[in-house]
Amino acid sequence: GVLAAVALPRSARRVLCLLTILRSGAAYLPLDPRQPAARLRGILTDAHARILIGPAGLCDGLDTRPLAADTLGEGAPPDVPDTPAAGPEDPAYVIYTSGSTGAPKGVIVPHAAIVNRLEWMRAHYAIGPEDRILQKTPATFDVSVWELFLPFLSGARLVVAPPDAHRDPAWLCRLMRAHRITVLHFVPSMLAAVLDEPAARGLEARLVFCSGEALPAALRDRFHRTIRSELHNLYGPTEAAVDVSYWPADADDDSRPVPIGLPVWNTRLHVLDGRLRPVPPGTPGQLYLGGRQLATGYLGRPDLTAERFIAAPPGLPDERLYATGDLATLREDCAVVYLGRLDHQVKLRGQRIELGEIEAVLAAHPDVAQAAVLAREDQPGRTLLAAYVVTESGRAFDRDALAAHMADHLPDYMIPTAWIPLATLPVTANGKLDRKALPAPELSAQTASRPPHTGLERRVAEAFRTVLGLPDLPGADDDFFALGGHSLLAARLALALRDGHDLSLGTVFQYPTVARLAAHLEDADGRTAGASQAGFGPVVTLRESTDRPALFCIHPAGGLSWCYGTLARALPTPRTVHGLQASALALNGRPPADSLDALAQAYTDQVLSLQAEGPYHLAGWSVGGILAQAVAAELQARGRAVGVVALLDAYPCEAWRDRPEPAPEDLYKALLHIAGADPDALPPERLSRSGVVEFLRTQGHPLGELSDARLDAVFETVGCTNRLVRGHRHTRYDGPALHFQAALDHADSGLSPEMWQPHVGTLTRHAVDSTHAGLPGAAATARIAPILDACLRAADPTTPIADAAEPHCPPIRSHEEPA
Repeated sequence: GVLAAVALPRSARRVLCLLTILRSGAAYLPLDPRQPAARLRGILTDAHARILIGPAGLCDGLDTRPLAADTLGEGAPPDVPDTPAAGPEDPAYVIYTSGSTGAPKGVIVPHAAIVNRLEWMRAHYAIGPEDRILQKTPATFDVSVWELFLPFLSGARLVVAPPDAHRDPAWLCRLMRAHRITVLHFVPSMLAAVLDEPAARGLEARLVFCSGEALPAALRDRFHRTIRSELHNLYGPTEAAVDVSYWPADADDDSRPVPIGLPVWNTRLHVLDGRLRPVPPGTPGQLYLGGRQLATGYLGRPDLTAERFIAAPPGLPDERLYATGDLATLREDCAVVYLGRLDHQVKLRGQRIELGEIEAVLAAHPDVAQAAVLAREDQPGRTLLAAYVVTESGRAFDRDALAAHMADHLPDYMIPTAWIPLATLPVTANGKLDRKALPAPELSAQTASRPPHTGLERRVAEAFRTVLGLPDLPGADDDFFALGGHSLLAARLALALRDGHDLSLGTVFQYPTVARLAAHLEDADGRTAGASQAGFGPVVTLRESTDRPALFCIHPAGGLSWCYGTLARALPTPRTVHGLQASALALNGRPPADSLDALAQAYTDQVLSLQAEGPYHLAGWSVGGILAQAVAAELQARGRAVGVVALLDAYPCEAWRDRPEPAPEDLYKALLHIAGADPDALPPERLSRSGVVEFLRTQGHPLGELSDARLDAVFETVGCTNRLVRGHRHTRYDGPALHFQAALDHADSGLSPEMWQPHVGTLTRHAVDSTHAGLPGAAATARIAPILDACLRAADPTTPIADAAEPHCPPIRSHEEPA
């Protein structure tokens, strides 16, 4: 009955934590650490979780005890009283799903339910020690349950995919080949993206499972033309232990549509009419589930439990049924066919979404009078969330402010892509919202963008239009993600433009506009100078605009500044954003700097070469913040005007000077961290240069594809910056500084923004609900960007006074108060 929450990235350590929780008799509650902290804290509060393995800051003010994953198992075991072993009806896990009432709800799944599902799969598909199962599904999606635990029941090998590998089709294909995967799962939309990937041709597996969305017959047929494997279509809501039905979608299956199939062991599927009577084959009805795999109910919500888990009518062989809300019909052979939803719940790229939850968050914004959200498929194969907004009288429609508000409270897959302001919402004759009358969004390009003028720009623009389904050709400065792109569509764009180019999913994120992606492709063809640098030169331009002074973002310890791309795109006011990178990455043979002051002087020269007049705006994350303060002091010493100096969870050098020198293995852990992998993913004996490089290449990570010389440069940069930071003595910068603290990481670290007081004129501080590693991510950026943008505009010399005063640069906030 005790709930233990786990908010860790995908790794072997997370698997061990989940096994330990179940072995103790407790139940686990998976959380995605990348989701907004306000949402995660709301779930922890609602669930009354006793323990959290993850960021300690999430527990502030709660009765939840934080545990650090990297210290588990150290010291003597605690003296704890014996507790009874978990029984079949005790909870095994609780997974939170989107809630129609405006808040997520927790589904309690007992051991008996999930064991039935796992044992059925083990026996039915003869899974055993010769199999290799890929764990790639996020732990907050219940498909992960069989990926995680079936290997331990069957003797199969568990292969844990690196964080974010599930988003990249090319990466997944490399993983399948490198690890000889025999069993894996895809949401149909991701399967479609994988089948688009040329590397998928000729792939072999024993069993591929699909669930989470309806499996189109055309996709089934395309699968069998591309991959040699059995394909099986599964179905099941979170409220019924993962999957309750199965259908062999083999090469000979000609069903249209593809059925969700037949019930698994000890489970029954009932298609009933409005009076709970069975309907004959071919007649639509609501699908109800019965049998051993039903969840206990919703955590702390007896009202919702009673509404969806009902007593079975006389004549059915079940005591209790779950009303799925799905419309279905029976075939003559008793296979069930899914026909759609009866309510406003939708599935988007495998994630279950209640539109009511999105509408509730949107309606809570003070500028919003009324709101409606739809999942639209105006173009076949492309579903997006569209938000319709009626603003309060006298309030302007501010898309960026609304999107930032949504990012504070919802995961990224629940944030609308299209935004449509309306004077009023359309209603039916009965006064209800007329959803059919809501207009289709116009996904057109930015009208201020110049048209593409080179052949390569036109080709890239045409690819944007095709992949995004735009009615018009986008302009040269239009951003793929601002036009509605996401990771699956980015993978399709990379495929569409590859054609002899070395173009990956990461390239689209790095060069998201038509003009910049075309310029990158031209560089890759060797038609312009500097092609060999391809993002490794001393400057990467993350956004271009000539209207205002630029923002210069200085690299963290690894030397690369690509991490600032999300921030560059999120700033509401257009301005150029340059990333300054370590010179060693360019492989120019120059010796490394012998002091941080020398680095600051070199970066100051670079800034002055890019912008002749001040003010000069600077920002830096981690080590980059230390360098930003040093560059500001150097600019001031040269008599140059400094604008904004933003320190993103950076702390002065004395904070590190007395700490132990990093051991050699810390260098290799740092590179794993840069790669987004668990720093403890490798055992101590493999924490070497060769071990880390082999790991990255085996996992198919883009860093692993770098040349040995480039990898050496990254290793050297991490080590060099660590040494320089410890030996640096700050020169005071007599101007204002802005500090954004990762509030979830520093409860016991001893690090405080006040440590900068001797080194800056004034300090304005903001606590952001994020970990240090998550600060450049979308959720944290949604909070940082509006504050930073207001301060930049206030410091711009060309900004009118009225514009600079609204919104103003916010005041100091306490360490405990989230900005």
